[in-house]
Amino acid sequence: MDSPAVADEVLNLNVGGCIYTTSRSTLTRFPDSMLGSMFSDRLPSNVDDCNRYVIDGDGPTFRHILNFLRRSKLILPDNFQEWDILSAEADFYQIQELIQLIDETREQNRQSQIEEQEAIKSYEFLEVEFECANGQWLIFGKPKLVGQLSAIKCCFAQLANYKSQLKKAEVYGLTTPRGKSVKRLQLFKEITELGFMLVCTSSSGGDERSTDRWTFSRHVAEDFLNI
Repeated sequence: MDSPAVADEVLNLNVGGCIYTTSRSTLTRFPDSMLGSMFSDRLPSNVDDCNRYVIDGDGPTFRHILNFLRRSKLILPDNFQEWDILSAEADFYQIQELIQLIDETREQNRQSQIEEQEAIKSYEFLEVEFECANGQWLIFGKPKLVGQLSAIKCCFAQLANYKSQLKKAEVYGLTTPRGKSVKRLQLFKEITELGFMLVCTSSSGGDERSTDRWTFSRHVAEDFLNI
């Protein structure tokens, strides 16, 4: 008759004031680690008044260490930021597999951030505002780009300061003169013909004094690099 399996010993830990309960087999999963040595009786250990093993580590961070011991995965919350602490704790416990995984994950995250930043750089934006109270339009965008919008340019046909105002379009916006009407559909048609797509609309203020806004963006492909 086979002898019954020996039950895995349950241990209570006091890690920096945080209490954890786990098994001896979990803590010794990586025999060459500090925890593996400690709970295989190769390193001395201390217990508190409640007979819990005392470990002088970062208490909250230990849950990530313990989850790795249990699942062999790095299980972290979204938008985790405490990489330096986690790396230091993994080094403290000398879990080489976890140290390597943290380094690899941090590098992957760094590369992803670089790619996201590059992706943002590859887009440009054009913002159009219409102030209902005075019937004026305000266009934000690169001067060279705004200058191609004939629906706006025609409002400045008789004005000598058009070029100087156009230079400020990216920072301060180009405001159409009072009393000059803009063909809205023509304006939007010209914007989309330049490769822009509408990504956001908003409105603020009351019905008669509201400001309507449209934000357009486009990917900066080779065809548009010189625009």
